[in-house]
Amino acid sequence: MSAASPETAASPRWRFDHINLRSGDSAPLQRLFGEVMGLRRGYRPPFRFPGEWLYHGDEAWLHRVDAPALGATVAFAHIAFRTDEAATALIARLRAAQLPHDVAVVPEQGTVQIFVRLPGGFVVELDAPAGAAPPTA
Repeated sequence: MSAASPETAASPRWRFDHINLRSGDSAPLQRLFGEVMGLRRGYRPPFRFPGEWLYHGDEAWLHRVDAPALGATVAFAHIAFRTDEAATALIARLRAAQLPHDVAVVPEQGTVQIFVRLPGGFVVELDAPAGAAPPTA
């Protein structure tokens, strides 16, 4: 029987949360994700920008953001993962890893969103509980 390494034992748990797409025309996305895949519109926090959430059961899988300037184009914005680790600890690890990131808080929920910008413009959103102290970038 092998023992888990200290890194494995202390690692936070992660799960896929959602993808974020931008589009000016929601019809093609609604046909694919709604009619073909069976996702349904559901609750969306009151963000300052328009869009919608599509759910698979109780889980939000797709966050579509209105981007009229894109017309019929669909643009990938980011992929999101969720952890049980406090945001302050996660932000400290991102700083130590020297990864550029921005921090936001979801209205009405308090979930901390940490947007990590990788080379080439790829963005990964890491969602974490706020914990005891307010997070800072």
